[in-house]
Amino acid sequence: MRFLGMALAQADKTMRGHALILGSQTYGLTGVLGDAARMADALGALGFSVLRCVGAEATREGILQGYRSLIETCAPDEAVFVYYAGHGARSPEPEDGFQFIVPVDFERSTEEDFRGITSLELSVLLAELTTKTRNVTVVLDCCFAARMSRGLGLVPRGLPEVPLPVVRAHLARLQAWSSALGGLHVESNPHAVRLVASALDESAYEYTNARGVRTGLLTDAFLEVLEEARGLRVSWGQLGRRVRERVLARCPRQRPELEGPGRRLLFLLEELEQELALPYFPERNRHWLRGGRLHGVHPGDEYAIMPLGTPGPDAGRALALARVVEVQGGASQVELDRRSDSVISTGAPAFLLRSAQPRRAVVLEGLWDASQPFHVHLSEGLQASPFVRQATGDEQGPVLARVRLGEGRVDVLDADEDSVVHPLPLTSHGALEVIRALEVLARAQALCELESAADADWLKGCLDIEWGRVLSGHARRLPSVGACLHAGERLYVRLLNRGRSRIYVSVFDVGVSGCITLLNTSQPSGLVLGPERVETLGARPDGTLVGLELDWPAGVPTTGERPEFLVIIASDAPVDLRMLETPGFRLVRTTALSVQRLLQGLAVGATRAASAQGGSSHRVTHAVRHIRFWLDPRPLR
Repeated sequence: MRFLGMALAQADKTMRGHALILGSQTYGLTGVLGDAARMADALGALGFSVLRCVGAEATREGILQGYRSLIETCAPDEAVFVYYAGHGARSPEPEDGFQFIVPVDFERSTEEDFRGITSLELSVLLAELTTKTRNVTVVLDCCFAARMSRGLGLVPRGLPEVPLPVVRAHLARLQAWSSALGGLHVESNPHAVRLVASALDESAYEYTNARGVRTGLLTDAFLEVLEEARGLRVSWGQLGRRVRERVLARCPRQRPELEGPGRRLLFLLEELEQELALPYFPERNRHWLRGGRLHGVHPGDEYAIMPLGTPGPDAGRALALARVVEVQGGASQVELDRRSDSVISTGAPAFLLRSAQPRRAVVLEGLWDASQPFHVHLSEGLQASPFVRQATGDEQGPVLARVRLGEGRVDVLDADEDSVVHPLPLTSHGALEVIRALEVLARAQALCELESAADADWLKGCLDIEWGRVLSGHARRLPSVGACLHAGERLYVRLLNRGRSRIYVSVFDVGVSGCITLLNTSQPSGLVLGPERVETLGARPDGTLVGLELDWPAGVPTTGERPEFLVIIASDAPVDLRMLETPGFRLVRTTALSVQRLLQGLAVGATRAASAQGGSSHRVTHAVRHIRFWLDPRPLR
């Protein structure tokens, strides 16, 4: 890792920051101290000032004091990295339980002195940290210890059960402490990148790697991919997907999650405009992309598998060209045409080159001069786009949009001939903005046309959906078609699983401009709903409705009501659908009121112990529901 740090530091000599490394090796774990040392070495070599709190120092007070010192030390926009390795745990009581990490002095907990550190406490600390700097990354290689698994060479030891009086006493103290807090985020802290070892309510593991080192699966994969990223423009989203594929290849039961601003470049605030790549992975002598019907993949689509750090498809530099031969719910099998002798690493990004589905037609209206730079750039953009094309003169079918040329300006109109952006200038940048607006509309249309899988009747019957406006903390249920809300109003979405199996639900807002936003940011691969479980977007943990506030985007003319959609996708397995999001203003934002929910992603998975091999199923079944309403730009009076 010393060479990794030297290379990355040379790539960006201004890279400096602070790292907090936490390692609590308790209850049978054997790789935590080594993981903490490797991570500290890697971050130190990158130019970070490293504060370690490991071994005997990783007590409850030691960890909290280390976090407070980090907050006091960091400067605005300075890169900050927080890492924790060790046990996580979950108390099943009261109600839905609460999550906490396990310091080395945890066994000395009493009713008056609980020595765990809850997700609420970690979340408040993170919120304080992101008020100092938004350039924050958190990596948590931990899990709930309630479901210990036997590992190779490891005899598991489950954590002692936490007595209910201890839990209730600590929660009462936290409630009193947090009652005065405000300005915190209901769903997820939008400023911090968070990579967690496993999805909520699932397992994480420790194993012995090929070099004979006992280590957490997440930590091992993270350090590998960080080394591969040296000197490259790589986003946290790209790194996270590559890490996930490495972990799944070694243990299909563990599925890491990345939350927060995934387009952000490593240790910087700069973001990529968008990310449309699917990760490649080999399995059972076949080649796959981690994207299927739910991601808009079709048989016959062609992808370019590129080296890490490339911004888009380039057939000349591709490691291989991949043609889709079979599409399943969560993944697609491909045939490869190798273009390089280089090894195609698990998690390599695959960018769409050509879609087998027809591109959506766009009509150009007005007097167009093919020799003008604006027209040249627009024509080139339409030819290169995988989503839209210029309509032919005898076009008979429906068109997606119209591009209307005026005096010194151009307008983009949707199928209802409403402007989706303010008039744009006849410049090369204006042409780029036209293509961007058209592709946003095309992707929104595709999501709104998404249908349930043929075998999803049972899944449709499982999910009850209620939605409506929030008035003074009370729900006002609305129909699934035809309701009208105003900018500034708040809505809620309530989901109930009436089935006998766990399901995963993602909720998208498709705004008046076509901008697609994932609303369940705290669980980006789907809200986890067990049997009879209820989840409410826009509610505090105690059930009090605060709502999600509807915005009218600044870039859209306020000429009248426009249709807006909620698209709810239920599946029988977790599926990361964030690539369906489109860049732009977020039309529905989380309300800054809750203090207990905060960062469920900061709380953990299930147990860190063991190793497993085996395949994974990609035959994800999904059901889709649509809610259509009207949004009025005028605030409600």
